[in-house]
Order: sequence, then C-alpha cells, then structure tokens
Amino acid sequence: MASSSPKHHKIQLLPEHIIDQIKAGEVIERPSTLLKELLENSIDAGSSEIEIEIINNGLDLLSVKDNGSGIPFEDLDLAFCRHATSKIEKFEDIYNLFTYGFRGEALASIAAVSKLTCVSSAKDAPEGLIKINGGQIVAHDQDKEAADKTGTSMFIRDLFYNTPARMKFIQSKTSEKNQLDKIVKAFLLTQPEVKITVKWDEQDKSVYPARPREQLKERVEDTIKKNRPINLLGLGASYDDIHFKVFLSRESSRGNAGKAQFIFVNDRLIQDVQIHKVIINSAQNLWPQGESGHYCAYINLPAERLDVNIHPNKTQVKFYEGGKVLSLISGSIKDGLTKNTSLATPSRPSNLELPDVMPAPERKEMEYRRFDFDSGGSSLESYFQNLDAPSRHSHAEPNRQPEFQTLINFGEFSLIKHREKIYAIKTPELMSAWFSQSLASGDKSPTPLLVSQPLDLTQRLAEADMIKLGELGFEVDQIGPDDYVLRTFPNCLKSFPFREYLQAMINLAPGGADFLKRVGQIRLEDQSQWQHHHAKAMESLGITELVKLNIAVELTKEKVKKLL
Repeated sequence: MASSSPKHHKIQLLPEHIIDQIKAGEVIERPSTLLKELLENSIDAGSSEIEIEIINNGLDLLSVKDNGSGIPFEDLDLAFCRHATSKIEKFEDIYNLFTYGFRGEALASIAAVSKLTCVSSAKDAPEGLIKINGGQIVAHDQDKEAADKTGTSMFIRDLFYNTPARMKFIQSKTSEKNQLDKIVKAFLLTQPEVKITVKWDEQDKSVYPARPREQLKERVEDTIKKNRPINLLGLGASYDDIHFKVFLSRESSRGNAGKAQFIFVNDRLIQDVQIHKVIINSAQNLWPQGESGHYCAYINLPAERLDVNIHPNKTQVKFYEGGKVLSLISGSIKDGLTKNTSLATPSRPSNLELPDVMPAPERKEMEYRRFDFDSGGSSLESYFQNLDAPSRHSHAEPNRQPEFQTLINFGEFSLIKHREKIYAIKTPELMSAWFSQSLASGDKSPTPLLVSQPLDLTQRLAEADMIKLGELGFEVDQIGPDDYVLRTFPNCLKSFPFREYLQAMINLAPGGADFLKRVGQIRLEDQSQWQHHHAKAMESLGITELVKLNIAVELTKEKVKKLL
C-alpha cells in the first residue's frame, strides 16, 4: 500500500516580484490608499499646486501632478525600490518625523500592481521618465535640455491588472468613490495653502484655491458644505506643547451618517474611536441628546511623542501621553461651549414620529479632567469601559444559563444539550427572537463601522424611515438614487450578523411600517454560517423563554433515537 505521508517541499526564497506583490497588498488595499500615498509624496516635496484626475474610481487611471521639488534622474529608478527612502538614516529617526512618508514602501508597492509612468524634473535638470509595468522597468529616459519648472507627474493605469485576486476586495463603485473623496477632502482640510484641482471622469474640474493658514475655517466650510452654507464654531486649547483645534457645526441630526467627521494628528488623517466618542460626548451642550454634527479636529504635538509606525497605511497612531490628549480635547470643547453664551440648542421639528421602542437613554456626564489618565493603561481602559457601560438604571442583563452544547445541525433546526436534557432548536426563530430582544432591551448607542457596508435593499427608504432606524442605532446613508450604506450599528448587536438581518427587516416593512414588528418574519436563506452564534443566543434568551416561545422543544430519548 502506498504511503500517504504529506509531501515535503524544499524551503526557498521567494522571487522579488512576488514579495513586491505581497507587500503591495498590505500598503495598497484599494484606490483610495494609492491616492493617499501619492498626495503625501507631493506634500513632502513642497508642492503648492496639485492636480488630481480619477477615471473609473482609480482602477483605469489615477494621476497626480505637482510642482514640488521633483526627483533627480539618477534617483528615479531607486525611488521605486522597496525600502528606499530619503527620510530616515537610523532607527531613531522614525520617532522624529515631520513628513508623511518615510518607509519607502508605497512607490514600490504601486509599481508592483499597476502600469506606472512617472515624469519628474528637479531644479536645473532635464526631465526624466520611467515606466514600470508590474514591477518591471520598461522605459527609463531623460531629455537633453533642462526643464523650465520642477515637479512630478504620476500616472497609474490598470490598477491590480496582474493581481486579479485583489479585485475581489474592491467594493461598490459608490463606496470606492466615497473613500477617494474622503482622501481628497482630508488633504484639502490639512493643506489650505496648497491649490488643489480635482477631475472625476468626464466631469468638469473642481478648483480649490490656496488660502492662508489663518483662513482654515473658510477652507473647512468650502470643503464640507454640500448644497447649502454651513455654520461652524471654532474651539481650541493648548497644554504641555499639545495643541487642539476643532470646528463644530451648529447644525446637528441623529447619527453620523452622511456627515463630515475628520480627526487629524499632525495633519495626518487617522481613525480613532476613542477620540470620536470624546468629541461627541463633550459637545452635548451644542448638539441635542442623541445627535451629532460635522466636526473637523486637529491635534498637533511633538513628533517624538507620537508613534505613526503601527499600521502599514499609517491610519492609526499611538500617543505616549494619550490621557493628556483626551483630557485636552474634552476640556477645550466643554469650556469653549460654556464660555460661548451665544450658543443655542437648535430647535427640532415637532412633527417627527419616532418609534416607541424604549425611553431615550439618559445622559451620562463624565468629568474627564478629574480622571487620572496618566496613572497607567488599566485606568485608561477603565475610563472607556465606564464611558460605554450602561447606566445603573438601564435594563439588567438576563441571567446567564450554563453552557449549551450543539450536538447536530440540520440547517433549519439543531439538537442541543442543556443540563443533561436534549432540545430541538428552530434556527430561524431563535435568531429572530435574539435580534428582536437585543433591539428591544439592549444598548442601542451607535457604534461606527470602520468601513461602511453596502445594503441590498428592494425598496427606497423615506427620511422618516431613516430616523426610525437611527433611533434603533442603525445609521443608514443614501449615497445614490437606489444605493444605501450602513455607517453604524447598535452596540447591543456587536456579536450579531446585523447587516443581513437589517436588510431583511427593511425589505419586509414596506411603506415605513414598524420595523420591529416584522422581525419575527425574517427567514434568511443561509442560517448555517451562524451556528456558532447559537450558544450566545440561547444564553441570552434562556431555555425557559425559548420553550415558552416554542423555539425550543424538549425531546425524550425515544424521540431522539427515532429522529436520528
């Protein structure tokens, strides 16, 4: 009999082009990350004018032209090698950076997964050109005469053409365009002194003229306003060489959907849920309970007190004195709103009917400045747990039952063991009951999604429907005539496959009917992928309630044998 032992392969070094493609997947996740890297390079080069052109959301063409210092011809090919950089010479330089890029990975990653053309000219030098297809140089030329101006033009065509697997992770056209638009706005908001021109497909160019740094508020208004003027309030403070400035819109509405909410650290766009929560909670004197508005927050501090090297896309940072930063944010907003006596809470329409699911959550006041942020990580963690914890007056968690054990899964129902007894559990009814109970008695405070998720809806949502969903913690944004995305979900559903159930709940409630009344009718085609959620659902509801609802049926040994 032939041996069935596994075949052993010899360990070998990967070819450079495969290494480049793997690294590119970490740095260039989608067209928006590519645009971010190119704009960072243009700003680092001292550009005062930048032109952006985007075709088919950057998949066909994404070009960035600037008037920066340019790249000398002798360095042009080296610029596209991995870990080639002019920003650091020793490891300690990483913690004393004042530029966007520094690791030398972006250009190599871009060149590995696209057809790239770079034209650049340095001061008093001829213009140089390099073409790279899938990591291979196909042209490298230089003019004979010196160019009359400096700058770099990058043309990225056919992104991911040689790595088709990456295309599976590209989201809808609307989602990709929104991400690209967010990156453009991020640089408009942090670089007011740079003239930026943007052209989308066949549309006319949008020109944002340069403004002095002192007119940052006007630049913010120009950038985030849509079809009507926006009324911004500027607040800020400084402490221990940490500087904070924020622009808050006086207008507000429920949820964060469709709102411009930006956090910048040393002019770098970051994602930080903790800072977001502190801003929202601190602005309660400006925005009514349960509402929020636009905000644009700037944090500046010495580079050596910040680590930006914890994420390939540099969208997350680590503060060495995070407690001071959070305390400064909270204190400056609260004090600024208290001193500004002209503020008035915007009046709300009185004819809006909201779902009578639960009373509005009571306002929680946290005194940030009295909290000892600098006493260690455990104290900081405790603070945020207290911030998110339900009030002592809120509904108590149901009593926990001993662990359930799933014996057999038949798709529509399962056999489970609980305290030496065997029960048949109806899967669709179980999941619907858990979903309904969680929304009826759980914490519905909205939790932001790092990446908005598209919704497949069979009907259009009216504004009143979106308000009702917002009351439940679902912030849905309409980004096209028939296109919707989910921005946040209620905190009580963080362990639940909420997107699929939300879609079914909306599609089952035509004409703005009460969404929760339709929950019991939800029947998803694929229940099997959530078998691992059964134990959580059963522990939450309790076996007594499941039997009462006819979701769980106790089986005798004879019935089990007959069933099997």
